[in-house]
Amino acid sequence: MKNLFLLITISLCLDAFSTETTNKAESFPVYRSCSENLDYQGLKSCTTEKIMNFITLSFNYELADKLFPQEESTQFLVEFIIDEKGKTKDITAKAHKKEIAAEAIKLLKRLPKMKKPGYLNGKPVAVPFKILMTIYF
Repeated sequence: MKNLFLLITISLCLDAFSTETTNKAESFPVYRSCSENLDYQGLKSCTTEKIMNFITLSFNYELADKLFPQEESTQFLVEFIIDEKGKTKDITAKAHKKEIAAEAIKLLKRLPKMKKPGYLNGKPVAVPFKILMTIYF
């Protein structure tokens, strides 16, 4: 097997959130190992880093190597929502090969439930995510 490197770019679609939040009524979803005492930017950084680590450690690199033996890299896009209960739902994936898209969906279904969902004005809200993943062979 070739040495593989997974680069993950996370683009957060925060329709319900402003990009510069200072209002204490707004909170980003909290990943299980992140502290709830962090401010908005701290929670955002911690949660996205933990999601990236989960994907990087859980992705099936052998499948990608088998599907793209001659390629230097490949990209795929996944979109999902962390709902009001902190669970991942509405997962979709776009990739050059349907097997990679299916693997990405399967992987995100295993993403642990968040410790707390996102909040806006004191009420739990769904937070959409877009993740662009690039595998370098």
